Amino acid sequence: MKKIILFICILIGVSSCSYINYVKQYTAKTKNEGRQDKIGRELLEKNTQKIVWNEMELIVPENTTIDTNGRLNYNNQELEIEFKKTNNREELCRNKSYKIQWFKKYNEDYVTLGGYRYDNLKYHSDSNLKLAERIAIKNKFSECR
Repeated sequence: MKKIILFICILIGVSSCSYINYVKQYTAKTKNEGRQDKIGRELLEKNTQKIVWNEMELIVPENTTIDTNGRLNYNNQELEIEFKKTNNREELCRNKSYKIQWFKKYNEDYVTLGGYRYDNLKYHSDSNLKLAERIAIKNKFSECR
């Protein structure tokens, strides 16, 4: 009987550790998304600048860059707004993890722009999508349908 009780206690301990780990991961993700949402709202109010990315001139918010992974960066914070270059027309608009995507033909290639909405935030803020949409409009990208 003692062994059964001990075994049950061990199972409860293991399952609670898994739950605690899940809660920690969820909290960290939500905190990061909140931070990025705040940056997105801030960047919506900024002026724009022209930068060159993969030989293409783009209009983006002031003091932002596009890193080697194609992500928009502000103050060393990588946002969920991503640029990708492809020469394959069939690859356009296929990334379903992004809520909205846009594309543009550039020389012989295509460039996609993806914007993501943070689902873990309490009020499901769309600052990232609004920012991505503003960048798409300023750079004459077409929305994927």
